[in-house]
Amino acid sequence: MAISRKQGFTLVELLVVIAVIGILVALLLPAVQAAREAGRRMQCGNNLHQLVIATHNYHDVHRRFPPGFLLENLATSPRGPFWSSMLLPQLEQGPLFNTIEFGAPWDVDGSPNELACATFLSAFRCPSSTAAKHMTLQGITDRVPSNYLGCATGVASRESGPDPRASNFNLDGIFYNSSDTRMADVLDGTSSTVAIGEAEFNINVQGIDYGGTIHIVDHWYIGSPSINPSEVSETVGSTAVPVNAIFDPSAFIDAKELCFSSRHPGGAQVCFADGHVSMVHETIDAIVWAALGTRAHSEVAHAP
Repeated sequence: MAISRKQGFTLVELLVVIAVIGILVALLLPAVQAAREAGRRMQCGNNLHQLVIATHNYHDVHRRFPPGFLLENLATSPRGPFWSSMLLPQLEQGPLFNTIEFGAPWDVDGSPNELACATFLSAFRCPSSTAAKHMTLQGITDRVPSNYLGCATGVASRESGPDPRASNFNLDGIFYNSSDTRMADVLDGTSSTVAIGEAEFNINVQGIDYGGTIHIVDHWYIGSPSINPSEVSETVGSTAVPVNAIFDPSAFIDAKELCFSSRHPGGAQVCFADGHVSMVHETIDAIVWAALGTRAHSEVAHAP
């Protein structure tokens, strides 16, 4: 009488199978992570495009782009709304816009302005950002960070110390102190002029500016109680400093605050005044990058 034997894996075969599965998983995980990052980058690009289209709609109504930050005198009026607050009606946030009390303080507990600053708006959030969605800072409870800055200049590389500074009037970008830039003012071409770009938010990055004050890298939307000449990077940036300077330990704090940056590998996304979005690599030539931030300097610079 024949005796049947059950077939099974030997120990060696089992180890080989486990090794093969481990290799497949090791190959698959980076691909999954890359696909997820590609999705996040696409969503971020859509945010940027949405914001610039909102500026176009604002321009159709007001015949100019919204001001970068609306302050008549930074020395005597240390508070004011940002370009982002002016765009709320064009971002289908008209009811929120109507609650804002322009000219009133932003840091009064329970005030409409504080509640506006604590309202999460996904259009101002890069999905790859590691910043908290809410944090209590500068007297505003549950304030919401922003990952997008208007481009103020391609010349001013600092917000403290001697001129040129990013807080000045009549700068060369689109969004700056009390700006009233028109589409017709963008003489370098809307396809070659940066309007809005992404910026990493990280309050753990700190440094001492030219005035001896400790600063952190923080960006916000709608308004701020503390904006002053050395704090305009809360809402505007500069192409006069390198892309991703925030990740360079040797970079000066002003460059880290004013730079366009992101968690996307290799660079940061910006949206040009014509509405198209591009990834700008962190190794872009400094002269070309600076030229892309100016609206009417007649440089020959092409968007990446």
